Amino acid sequence: MQNQRRRLRGLTIIIWFMTALTATVNGCASVGTSSSRSSSDGYSRRDERQYIGSFSEVLAVAVSRRYVFSATPSGVGVYDRLFNTWSAPFTRENGLTDARISLMVGDPVEDAVWIGVPGAVVMYRPQVEQVQRTIIPGIPDYIAFDKGGTGDAYVRAGRQWTRVSRTGMAFGVSNPPAASTLVLPKTLTDLYAQFPALRSSQSLLFRNQQGDRALRSFAISSGASSPERASEVWLGTNGDGLYKVDPTFQQATPLRFGPIESGIGALALASDGVWSAGLGESQVRGGLSFTSNDLQRWRWVDGTISAPLLGVRVHAMSLRAQRAWLATDRGVVRVRLDAGEDVATWTTLDGMLDDRVYAISARGEGAWAGTARGLVWVNDSGASRDRKTRGLGTRVLDGTTIYALQQIGDTLWMGTSGGVVAMPADGALLRPAGVDPALRRPIRALAWSDTVLLAATDDAVLQLSPKGGVEPSRIVALDMRQVGTVTRLAMDDRTIWLAGSNGVLIMARNTGATRLLRIPTDLPGPALDVVASRDWLWIATPFGLVRLRRASDGGLP
Repeated sequence: MQNQRRRLRGLTIIIWFMTALTATVNGCASVGTSSSRSSSDGYSRRDERQYIGSFSEVLAVAVSRRYVFSATPSGVGVYDRLFNTWSAPFTRENGLTDARISLMVGDPVEDAVWIGVPGAVVMYRPQVEQVQRTIIPGIPDYIAFDKGGTGDAYVRAGRQWTRVSRTGMAFGVSNPPAASTLVLPKTLTDLYAQFPALRSSQSLLFRNQQGDRALRSFAISSGASSPERASEVWLGTNGDGLYKVDPTFQQATPLRFGPIESGIGALALASDGVWSAGLGESQVRGGLSFTSNDLQRWRWVDGTISAPLLGVRVHAMSLRAQRAWLATDRGVVRVRLDAGEDVATWTTLDGMLDDRVYAISARGEGAWAGTARGLVWVNDSGASRDRKTRGLGTRVLDGTTIYALQQIGDTLWMGTSGGVVAMPADGALLRPAGVDPALRRPIRALAWSDTVLLAATDDAVLQLSPKGGVEPSRIVALDMRQVGTVTRLAMDDRTIWLAGSNGVLIMARNTGATRLLRIPTDLPGPALDVVASRDWLWIATPFGLVRLRRASDGGLP
């Protein structure tokens, strides 16, 4: 019996060792508690597929030897202070499974961060993308580190202390460790005691940074100091993101990352990136956000005192000549994208047909706005604007809901509640030839490329020829049932994208092959808008912005 027990113990040790070896090979640092992101979607690097929510509301800040970590409701931002660049954030997609973070501390020994969540402490190493999760009782409220050679973490949860090794092993501690034996992280209170000017001048440090025309000030919510630089402090705010602060010279540098709010309602391509407009669901900030293609440059525009964008739900956006035109639930909004960031609005008080604007098409110094009760021209030229009309001009299709607009040459195509309607430069209203009854049904989305115009109804996508002469045809491969309620249609010379409440259906134009991006495996939520540049596909969702690398054929790997 004793020999059988020894053999069983030996077999258990072998199994345990093989499990540990397998976990280490897969990028896991501890047995049974660690995980790393794996993907079978064809992307070899995580930066080729990114989900990014808002990182404006910072709950905690931690600093390691190389990285600065900012905890937000959307995950943990990772800033590389060696190269002054943002790394891919630590989110639910790659291992942060808890929405609530009780505390966060930078590791003094290696480039890692320790995160306290209910019932566990998570250690994340961004350089190798390792996630180590150790189960402990309670909610962690304090983390310190052993000054000895091990550098293990002491975690306090309630009145109980737990020692957590760097391999994820947990050991109960009967008595709290002496403070002299620990490396104690500085709290925000410690930073205020060391630099009293931070408390008294924070309104000056964080006011009107990077074009915040509303002149709002944001309170400091968290902070940490660099371990090797006494005059380098990193502060988080309750709505203005992360700041690098030199408290000696009273200088603050904002480090924007992520859109101004997580919910994205509309997108528009820029020459070197994309603009996104919010859903108006955030209670902290709202408005427009720009990001460069490499996700390193971010810009936030949240309106002015007289025309704030907080709480405004944007349905569509169109860019032209340094102007962003927004179709919103509060009328038409025009935002100048130059340094002035002037904002103008048009509502029913100014003569709009309806405050519910679903589509917008910028042209010249104005824009066509499709509302719930018709189409209206909005002129933004101060030289020709009538004070009585405030630039509101031609009105057509009174009482008809306009869902989509597409400008092709000098003709404006409209997707309406009564079907497809075209309006040439002379202002005549035309309907395309054809006997397909779908052309008389509500058209939810339009898209155009080359000589092809696509129109989406609730149950079909039709291909039309804007110049006429060709009967409309249905694209059978674009099965509307796979995407649910249609929200947007987009296309270029290689690919067609059909976005909806259940995902995005992608079709290669040359082969007809399709691929579906599903919720929640591929997308965090419904696809509200989609735009594509040569190298990237951008998708707007209620939970953030999705950026996907396009393959050489225009599709996805």
